[in-house]
Amino acid sequence: MKYLLLLNNDAREVAEWQQLTPAKAQERRAKQIPRWNELFAWLAERGIDVDGLELDDPANARVVRVRDGETLVSDGPFAETKEIVGGYFLADCEDLDQAIELAQRVPVAERGSVEIRPLARH
Repeated sequence: MKYLLLLNNDAREVAEWQQLTPAKAQERRAKQIPRWNELFAWLAERGIDVDGLELDDPANARVVRVRDGETLVSDGPFAETKEIVGGYFLADCEDLDQAIELAQRVPVAERGSVEIRPLARH
């Protein structure tokens, strides 16, 4: 069964990252790499097929709405939220229990959250 895991960062942490110089951001990222490598090793050991990407800064996002035939494009997201989607995994797991086990191992879960959504079956 395929699951989408939305990796949600704490909005305060995102704001803090936005203030870092590129060198400081790279330094902080380098410190986190071993944790992510542990996760990827765990996925490989279990044969879980995962695809995913990190998303760019929310300041570069745009929100599109169509109302009464008119397309409205705004900078975004600007919803009052404590968490911001920072990336995703599309994982082919045996079942929901395995998807939960994967989610609890994602480093982001310790500071933000990981939302698990099964893909719709039609």
